[in-house]
Amino acid sequence: MSAASIRFSELIRRAGLNPLGAGEPDPEICGVTLDSRAVVPGGLFVAARGAEADGAGFVPDAVARGARAVVAESARPGDLDHRVAWFRTSDPRRVAASLSRNFFGCPDEALRVVGVTGTNGKTTVTYLIQSIARAAGCNAGRIGTNGHDSSHGTHPLQRTTPEAPELQALLATMRDEGVELVAIEVSSHSLVLDRVAGMRFAVAALLNIGRDHLDFHGSEEQYFEAKARLFDGLESDRAAVIPSAGDLGRKLARRLDDRGVKFLTFGRDETADVRLIEEHTSLGGSSGILETPNGRLPVRTFLVGRFHMDNVTAAAACALALGLPLEAIAAGVLALESVPGRMEPILCGQPFTVFVDYAHTPEALAAVLEWVRELATGSVVIVFGCGGERDRGKRSAMGVVAARLADRVILTSDNPRREDPQQILDEIFTGVAEIREGPSRCRVILDRHEAIRAALDGAQDGQVTIIAGKGHETAQTSGTRVAAFDDRQVCRETLAALGWRGGRSAQA
Repeated sequence: MSAASIRFSELIRRAGLNPLGAGEPDPEICGVTLDSRAVVPGGLFVAARGAEADGAGFVPDAVARGARAVVAESARPGDLDHRVAWFRTSDPRRVAASLSRNFFGCPDEALRVVGVTGTNGKTTVTYLIQSIARAAGCNAGRIGTNGHDSSHGTHPLQRTTPEAPELQALLATMRDEGVELVAIEVSSHSLVLDRVAGMRFAVAALLNIGRDHLDFHGSEEQYFEAKARLFDGLESDRAAVIPSAGDLGRKLARRLDDRGVKFLTFGRDETADVRLIEEHTSLGGSSGILETPNGRLPVRTFLVGRFHMDNVTAAAACALALGLPLEAIAAGVLALESVPGRMEPILCGQPFTVFVDYAHTPEALAAVLEWVRELATGSVVIVFGCGGERDRGKRSAMGVVAARLADRVILTSDNPRREDPQQILDEIFTGVAEIREGPSRCRVILDRHEAIRAALDGAQDGQVTIIAGKGHETAQTSGTRVAAFDDRQVCRETLAALGWRGGRSAQA
């Protein structure tokens, strides 16, 4: 169990840090946080630098709320309450991770934790791992973009990978509930910001690397190095799962091999340890055979899209690395009927197909559209935008992909935040304009509700419409205003208004 409180000096010792300075107070600590607003009386406040502010500026607020200890880069201010302990470090975030882990009794040592990173597919793979583990009779949990889930239900999270104190608290709660295995989405941001620093992963998996978050990482090489951090602390008795194809997968394989860390590769090529063959996909699901070190395994899934078969293959490799049986892999994959906002079908009795998907990178959008293009018997319509205050460089690339692969393109707002939404769409449109006849097949409708209605109004049998970018999200952020907005619900309401109020329909 995690301690209800612990002496600051003892917490420092357990984290392997230098002792407190002479004369420093040594209070009992009953909580750890990087957010001054979340400080509880007797809490420890870690003053780390953020994207927009230095946490040191919030020390007075933290102390006013009852903080009894502070970790910071700066020296102790002379006017600080003498009862508050001060620990100076050059790396507050890494120290926060270590202190949080130890405060909660190192829950990762009692759990089998699977860390999943990659540009696309993290959410689906963690759902699949959880489902497979449950099919094997294991009490399994999940933490990621769609929230955290255990035997006590699902709850939302603000971040894909929570800050270290929140993450360790979640893991400790799951441990205390009897959870045995947890699959965690590990974002590149969280790796750079040391949210999972010092954690012991039973398995670490890289799914893929595309273009995303370059506003934060600066370059594709730095983005790769951020993802690779997940594997840097992997011990030789643990396992890695990586793609068999691609230069970055091979680069990571060499690093792991040099350090003596065992790994499994997955993919479609002959070199893969877990190889997908005889694949069949439809708008209603997919199937295939996995060739594995433990034998051949037929798999069938209700998840739609060739890219989901990539996710199934990766999840199967993770399950094998965990020692789970083949029959549990097949049963767990089949048991997962859908993942919220990941090619989620909207079924209101209409004779055409509507999917809501989270695709928000050029690679993800291309994967969705290429697959739908092959199977659609009618036109393919894509509705999407790009988020404000995020990687601007991908906007025109996504416009190129959409105009090249869809029959109709509708550009619309997607969380513009503090950017001008029209400017965002203009930047996407520059890519659309690179494709012959692209502009003539494209409409720009700022209002997302109206854009969805335009895509569905008059849809013919066999049409496939993808509403992309937001997926599971339930809000739209414009400026400082956050308004309720769920693509799935808007689609259902729009279809109802158009006369489609039934249940399931035949897929196109």
